[in-house]
Amino acid sequence: MNIVLNTSPIIFLGKTQCLDVLAQCVDQISVPQQVLDELGDESLPDFVQIKTLSVASSAYVQGALGRLHEGELAAIALAQELSADFVVLDDLLARKKAQHLGLKVIGTVGLLLLMNKRHRLTAEQVWQYLTDLTQEHGMYLSPALMVTIKQKLFMP
Repeated sequence: MNIVLNTSPIIFLGKTQCLDVLAQCVDQISVPQQVLDELGDESLPDFVQIKTLSVASSAYVQGALGRLHEGELAAIALAQELSADFVVLDDLLARKKAQHLGLKVIGTVGLLLLMNKRHRLTAEQVWQYLTDLTQEHGMYLSPALMVTIKQKLFMP
């Protein structure tokens, strides 16, 4: 599986120490240079490939700036260029834009559930990470979504 990450999933997975676990579940992880720029001083593990967008994709990103951030647009453009299996976005508007362009989208929650499905994280670990992310690190998940996630994790 080939995925392209946006900034917030990198930050959230970093807070849970799960980037290394993610590398065990996918074949290739790529980020556009714009995402790296948004991360600032935060470093990425060596297995994350930093990619430069084509001239056409860079022009698209610059022309589309507005309601979406540069990193989100660049991640979407890179996913298209690479024919990625998934672009990883948490922002609802960015997710809708990517889906409108025909891309498959997954978010931080989906990646944590994938790690559980691939037996790299227990259900208890996923639930604890989501609890920490929502209570301590600014991730918003609706109460209804939390109920759905809990059911997926703990009810066969």
